[in-house]
Amino acid sequence: MDKSTQSNSHSGNSELNIPIMEWKREKDEILIILSGYWRLSCRERPRIIKRWQSLVKQSSDVRVFHISCTDSADWDSSLVVFFKNAIDDLRSKKKAVEVGSVPAGLSQLLKLSDSDRGGKDGKVNKVDEFEKFATDFPNYFVQPIEFFGAVIIAFMEFISGRSVMRWRDFFESAKQCGASALPIVTLISFLTGLTMAFVGSVQLEKFNAKIYVADLVSLAMVREMGALMVAIIMAGRTGASFAAELGNMNLNEEIDSLRTFGISPISFLVLPRTLALFLMTPLLTLYADVVGILGGLTVGTVVMNFSVIHYLEQTQSALTHMWEVYSGVTKSLMFGLIIGLVGCYKGMYSGRDSASLGKSVTSAVVVAITFIIITDALFETTFSYLELR
Repeated sequence: MDKSTQSNSHSGNSELNIPIMEWKREKDEILIILSGYWRLSCRERPRIIKRWQSLVKQSSDVRVFHISCTDSADWDSSLVVFFKNAIDDLRSKKKAVEVGSVPAGLSQLLKLSDSDRGGKDGKVNKVDEFEKFATDFPNYFVQPIEFFGAVIIAFMEFISGRSVMRWRDFFESAKQCGASALPIVTLISFLTGLTMAFVGSVQLEKFNAKIYVADLVSLAMVREMGALMVAIIMAGRTGASFAAELGNMNLNEEIDSLRTFGISPISFLVLPRTLALFLMTPLLTLYADVVGILGGLTVGTVVMNFSVIHYLEQTQSALTHMWEVYSGVTKSLMFGLIIGLVGCYKGMYSGRDSASLGKSVTSAVVVAITFIIITDALFETTFSYLELR
């Protein structure tokens, strides 16, 4: 009895709820047809797997395997696993595999299971990734420009009184960006002033000029550290929050629903968040400056035994020009705008799955901090060139 006759002898057992595998060999090709009962509860699955392994072992000279499944087969995930393992096994042995007629649901599941495999030796996956990168490359430039242009249009509509922005959303975002961020800003700013005072005192003590610790801390906080530390805190806290909120809306197709109803997502979602962060960041920066100076005051009075009045007078003499304060506030305005736009952009253009959402949140923080550092360097270079220091 040949293999085809042996397998066909089981075709009359479909009523017994067993999986059936029939095959027929033609020269260097084998046609395999699966039918019957393919479910996890079936006890005959180990026997079919052994028959499959025996068939592959005996067909070492076969070049092409054709595998198909009848529409009448009763199956669940066990058939999907068998199909995928069989295809992977054959491809690992350098055999050509052609999937013939299979039920529609099984075909879709096989495509999903095969999407991460990347084809033979991973070469197809690399080609697909390159094609995807080449296709999406223009969007890396077009999408940000379109988004920024839409934000400008929405802002002009807001000025002209034609915006759909809700003030309730603005105040809620302002609370989230401002009052809710006070504890972490207080802690970081106080420790920053404390650290700078400790480090500065070690060096200034060599010149018997420890009193200038007040100058060091106050100028560093109002010029640089206050705005920079607040920006980094808000990028990790609020920028990531914006990206997560809008990304989740995009995942649930809520943003598409707004467009369907003729509501601009930029005016309705992006504008209140960006404006709130734009206005709250300078206020937090001024607060961080004061808290940082208090951190330096703590070191000056407790460790260096300066009087509070003496330390504050030295701080006041260091801040004779209000431009020292204005420069930090000016930078903080730009920092807040960057964080708001980057966070909202990453959320608006995140993918439609949870993995893409996580990547967008991470990317929002990284990109925002990168732009903050670049912008800070540009500000400092400009101020130095204009001799504003």
